[in-house]
Amino acid sequence: MSAKESKPVYLQVIEYISGQVEQGILKKGDKLPTERSLVEILGVGRNSIREALKVLEIIGIVERRQGAGTYIKADFSDWFTKPMCFAFMLSETKKKEIFQFRNMIEVEIATLAAVRITKDELTELEDCYRQLIETEDQGASAKHDKNFHSILAKASKNIVIINAYNAMDCMLDLFIYDIRSQAYTDAGKELSVKIHREILDAIVERDAKRARQAMKQHMDVVRRYYN
Repeated sequence: MSAKESKPVYLQVIEYISGQVEQGILKKGDKLPTERSLVEILGVGRNSIREALKVLEIIGIVERRQGAGTYIKADFSDWFTKPMCFAFMLSETKKKEIFQFRNMIEVEIATLAAVRITKDELTELEDCYRQLIETEDQGASAKHDKNFHSILAKASKNIVIINAYNAMDCMLDLFIYDIRSQAYTDAGKELSVKIHREILDAIVERDAKRARQAMKQHMDVVRRYYN
């Protein structure tokens, strides 16, 4: 039995569509061939075609439009957030590992964001900082803290960074709330406000070197409280 014959038929369909994308025949936003066309092209049953399309829809590669057919998605900014969140939770990712990821990626995010952030994103970042310093509620504070860093990630304009950051979304929720509850007493909150202000000022001035240093200082403070 050949490798091809041993594969479930729906996987053969997925591989065909994947190959079309790889060759540039299908691109973002393109309509897929109809089920009938795929049956004729691949010589497989319609149920296998539907099974393959359902899998691709579940993992966020295609979208079905009522009465219009099936299309390659045009926006993949958050396409694997939920599957990766499940994977991280099921693999029992440790908080120390989450910090190591953040420590690695946040400094580069701040550096890129200082250069690439748009005016609208900058306004959003300033509004987020204002809400962060004004709230007295720990849960709301953690939410604004996370949003502050998410805006910076989006402003990096690096799709790999954005996807990786989005994939960690649920884990960052737990990490940020946990670290704030442990570290941010009155003195800790004052330090947090100061550090986020320094990051914001560097971004406003589009000073990549200063933004990098401010974020590095932020991560150093988190490490000090967390270890």
